[in-house]
Amino acid sequence: MSEIFPMETRALAIAFFYAVGTGVGEITGPLLFGKLIGSGNEGNVAIGFLIAAAVMAVGGIVEIFYGVKAEQAKLEDIAMPLTTADESDA
Repeated sequence: MSEIFPMETRALAIAFFYAVGTGVGEITGPLLFGKLIGSGNEGNVAIGFLIAAAVMAVGGIVEIFYGVKAEQAKLEDIAMPLTTADESDA
């Protein structure tokens, strides 16, 4: 779906969500899995990994339904960059 937005907007969104996701993951990941491992119950750790796998699978399913088919296409053919002048501007 990101292919329908101008390149500049995509770059800003990718940078923002990467920074936020990395920050959240660096804090919650070690805390959550540290507690799961510290419990001494292997089943708890397996459940943690299964939950993470399910979240990733849901992301893939969402992409199947909302993703833009952009294989073998130039980005400019899908969405023009903001820095490109329109013919009406000339």
